[in-house]
Amino acid sequence: MNLKGKVALITGGGTGIGAAVAKRFVADGARICITGRREGCLDEVIASLPTGAATKCPGDVTKPEDTERMVKTVLSFGEKIDVLVNCAGLGGMGSITDIDPVDWRKTFEVNLNGPFLLMRAVIPHMIKAGGGSIINISSLAGLRCQPKATAYSASKAALNMLTQQVAFDYGRYNIRCNAVCPGFVYTDMVEKGGLGKLAERIGVDMFSLVNNVFKDIPIRKPGTPEQIAGICSFLAGDDSSYMTGAVIPVDGGTAIVDVFPTGVKRAILELQR
Repeated sequence: MNLKGKVALITGGGTGIGAAVAKRFVADGARICITGRREGCLDEVIASLPTGAATKCPGDVTKPEDTERMVKTVLSFGEKIDVLVNCAGLGGMGSITDIDPVDWRKTFEVNLNGPFLLMRAVIPHMIKAGGGSIINISSLAGLRCQPKATAYSASKAALNMLTQQVAFDYGRYNIRCNAVCPGFVYTDMVEKGGLGKLAERIGVDMFSLVNNVFKDIPIRKPGTPEQIAGICSFLAGDDSSYMTGAVIPVDGGTAIVDVFPTGVKRAILELQR
């Protein structure tokens, strides 16, 4: 991919998919600003990149004053903003009668309101510059249900529609907006989430559980942050200039099979033998 000359703002850029996107964009020629709540993580990512290729803006995407500061930082650093990647996310788990309303609201604040605030702040600058590309990191959970993923699935489904609405409203300004829907991607967030807790409960290591579950999908293994980053680089570049409003599963074929709950049940039985 060729992102030479482009300037990007990447939220959630300190870990997981966001960090992989940051590294891929720089490798492909872009200059970037990464944001996140944990400044130490941002520093680690920047230290791994060539000098002058990246800057940081610690902050919380749910706070309007922070999102405005993020945009000001990237404009000061790169004098423009060609690409916005909304990668900051939160996994709120629990069925509708189990989840705490506080967790429900927080999940929507991060997964939906955060991208809303960033797009609201960035789009006027893209209009002035003659266009841009917005990439929202959604989830396969926004396209199909997962066990007890009420808040997460609902927030990601809403993000998919918000993506298409932005594409519809701002296409005339040469602003493209697409959503990437990863399936299961092995990150720190996953280890701390539902499957990580399940592995601990049944007394197996996370790697064994994951690999058993994903024997049932076409690619037969979970995804990596780097694979998602490659799709994002394509959407950020000019080769995807006729793509907007797309909601793209990047899931190893998970969407075409019934991994949950059958895959989990089978994996548990095999691992407990």
